[in-house]
Amino acid sequence: MKKNNFTNLLITRGIIVFPQTKAVVEIGRQISMNAIDDCISKKTNIILVSQKNPALDTPKKNDIYKVGTLCKVDIQAKQEDGSYTVIFTGIKKVKLTKINDNTTKFFTAEYVDVDKNKALNKSTIALINEMIETYEPILLNNQFVKREQNLKEWLVANDKKELALNWISGLAKIDLDSKQKILESNDLNYICTKILALTIDDDESKKIDNTITKKINSNLSKQQKEFYLRERVRAIKEELGDITSKEDDADSIREKVRTNQYPDHIKKRILSELNKMESASNSNEYSITKSYVDWLMKLPYWQQTEDTKSLTEVEKILEENHYGLEKVKERIIEYLAIRMKSSNTKGSIICLVGPPGVGKTSLAQSIAQALKKKFVKVSLGGMKDESELKGHRKTYIGAMPGRIIKSMSKAGVNNPVFLLDEIDKLASDHRGDPASAMLDILDPEQNKYFSDNYIEEDYDLSNVLFIATANYEENIPGPLHDRLEIIRLSSYTENEKKSIAKNYLIKKVLAESNLKKDELKFTDSALEYIIKRYTREAGVREAERLIRQIARKFVVRQQKEGLKSEEITVDKVKFYLKKELYDYTVKDKDPIPGVVNGMAYTSTGGDLLPIEATYSKGKGKISITGNLKETMKESVSVALGYVKTNAEKFGLDPDLFSKIDLHVHVPSGGIPKDGPSAGIALTTAILSSLKNVKIPSNVAMTGEITLRGRVLIIGGVKEKTISAFRGGANNIFMPKEDERYLDDVPKEILSKIKVTLVENYEDVYNRLFK
Repeated sequence: MKKNNFTNLLITRGIIVFPQTKAVVEIGRQISMNAIDDCISKKTNIILVSQKNPALDTPKKNDIYKVGTLCKVDIQAKQEDGSYTVIFTGIKKVKLTKINDNTTKFFTAEYVDVDKNKALNKSTIALINEMIETYEPILLNNQFVKREQNLKEWLVANDKKELALNWISGLAKIDLDSKQKILESNDLNYICTKILALTIDDDESKKIDNTITKKINSNLSKQQKEFYLRERVRAIKEELGDITSKEDDADSIREKVRTNQYPDHIKKRILSELNKMESASNSNEYSITKSYVDWLMKLPYWQQTEDTKSLTEVEKILEENHYGLEKVKERIIEYLAIRMKSSNTKGSIICLVGPPGVGKTSLAQSIAQALKKKFVKVSLGGMKDESELKGHRKTYIGAMPGRIIKSMSKAGVNNPVFLLDEIDKLASDHRGDPASAMLDILDPEQNKYFSDNYIEEDYDLSNVLFIATANYEENIPGPLHDRLEIIRLSSYTENEKKSIAKNYLIKKVLAESNLKKDELKFTDSALEYIIKRYTREAGVREAERLIRQIARKFVVRQQKEGLKSEEITVDKVKFYLKKELYDYTVKDKDPIPGVVNGMAYTSTGGDLLPIEATYSKGKGKISITGNLKETMKESVSVALGYVKTNAEKFGLDPDLFSKIDLHVHVPSGGIPKDGPSAGIALTTAILSSLKNVKIPSNVAMTGEITLRGRVLIIGGVKEKTISAFRGGANNIFMPKEDERYLDDVPKEILSKIKVTLVENYEDVYNRLFK
């Protein structure tokens, strides 16, 4: 077995030194000078090995050949700029078995000797003798060849055929790869044949002039010449005071392009832009092109995070971060399960729709956390300019990529969770239509070839997990809606808000204020009071702010008055937050003819909506008050039309309506009211007033009505039912088609109320007036 030896390693730019030959090399890289200094101090030899690409400034293990030459080192001179002129004398061929590049000073390597050359055949001996004669003028001009009287006779007489081939291999005009193959070979027959095949023919060799001889003697390959000339130009510019970082930038970019996995069309574009950049080094175009190249290189093309494949882990994180929302979390789990099952899954993009503060954004963040993906967000609210999404053309002054490309660059990976926030608030004007631009981004069939106006090259968005959010589904542009899978988040019930506050918000606020759980405690009644009397919202943002406000005021008292701990009760809530801000509508204590409880659905949840109707002598006029919008005004007209048509059926005189003026009012006139769900409540209020029949105050109703008396399906069943129960109404009338939504109502509320499902208004009339 071959014995492993150990010494320093010097990596050259295309310079190969053969055994029994000498070479003078200019050493400028600090890592190379460190290796030489160490060898000189320890009186050891060094291994010379060439890098495969001479243009590399910082080669790595895989960038160098594995066969080199063990050499003796002699420093001939030290230059003013700190570089060395070194004489290397080749000792023997060696093969690198292990390279150590984890030191900042220089490389080292373990090596073994290469096997001795095989025996020569007769034809090869004849060829070598002929080559010695052919190359004798070149050999004699080399300063390191022994000045023998008759070089050919000396080499032949002393059986120096291997030495002759080494000399010729070192001096012959052969490219780097071929020289390396000759160095690696242990077959003199092959070496001889290879040199003959690569070098110029005999007639031309006899005509080699002094210029060619000097070039050969300089031991510079084509790659070395390029490097040498570049270094000369760089040195000249440096002396003239020109900025040298531009050349460094170009070289560094070329190296990154060569060593990284950029797509072919991106590599081609970068190299093309580099040529422009170098030719425009002293103009404004340089900075524009450099900025463009930087953007191309910053984008993640192959960088990815490895997604988790555990649905259990995803469920655990969603449960930890979010209370309730069972159906929403179940749908998200189903969506993610399919994506985990197949990496090529194509389908709709998730869109979380719900009122502000119900946890849409935090759900998206939890999905990213559960999948161990990077998270980025773009807010689309009020965006009117298409170029904000897709960038400006490079021809514009100050052009930049759009928000999509910027966010991908910020993510640093090509498979993040990408949140498109408030997609329902996209707008358009003369600057373009961002909603149309979103089609390229959200369509799974198109986003593999997304094109930003600034980048101009296709970028693959197919690995991105897009999640959109919206407050109002009806405001999402139609073409976009078709590409989205809607997951609806309704407002929280008061019990849900209380649980969220106990399990999440209080812990978060205490941690922010550096308070221990024993220092500040909240009773359930205090939390309920805060939620009912100080907030009116669908989510829990305001509740969190109020809890934080109490914590701040407590910390102030703690430091001023020396309080150690405090339990927050209803009285303490009043002390810290002062007067209540809101009140919710409750049923009247005593029923009154003409007054009926409607049920409202608002962006902050639901509420009881009392409707009043009365009449007086007149000429058939109708007055509608209470800040009603068009839809509710139409509902009043439909309700009155239905009552007039069926007057006899309801026990009314048909001529009565020409003798009275009817007045319909919905209290809280300062609040705009709209929506197609008050029809049966308006009809009942009109009939109650005209027939002087009291409707029980615990009755509430919702549903639209047609001129034929049909009761139509409505929305917001959960919110309306909760608000009615909270206001004291436990007998609820609603359309039969809304039965499907009763599953959304909390069971603890559903068990305490009576829900009457109706298809026609006669069902309501028969139960309340007969």
